[in-house]
Amino acid sequence: MALSRRDWNNIIIFAVLGLMLLFFIVPQQLALLKQQQQQTEKVIADGFSLLQLQFAQTNVQQAGTAWHFQPQLPSKNSAAEIASAWQQLQLQAAVKPVTLEAPPLATVVLLLAGADSAQHWWLYQHQQQYYLQRQGQSALYPITEVQYQQLFPQLPVQ
Repeated sequence: MALSRRDWNNIIIFAVLGLMLLFFIVPQQLALLKQQQQQTEKVIADGFSLLQLQFAQTNVQQAGTAWHFQPQLPSKNSAAEIASAWQQLQLQAAVKPVTLEAPPLATVVLLLAGADSAQHWWLYQHQQQYYLQRQGQSALYPITEVQYQQLFPQLPVQ
């Protein structure tokens, strides 16, 4: 059975459409899917629990079911609010590369039950944006002003 000229034209048209789909549309959809699946990283992974947060001026420690500052600190946010914010924090890496030239504004050490070592996090500010960076990683994680105020003790203005 021989194909007519019209049948061959139809086959060629569908083959070209299939190649366009394969070379143009599929990679775009895969890139979009990858971008959507860029997962947020939990600061405290499942299976670990927060024991203590060490800041420059104070520590946030758990005593039974309550959290408290050691030494006591007159903060706008409570020790329990800070601990809760860190426990629930999920971060997504910055999409655009950022060059940080200034030293970190703050450092926090997270001591976790079940972890071999402590997590060290640095807080940076670049222009009007805050960033967190974990020791040993190059990724920067943008956080909002509100998150910054929830994660770090806020001393009252004198």
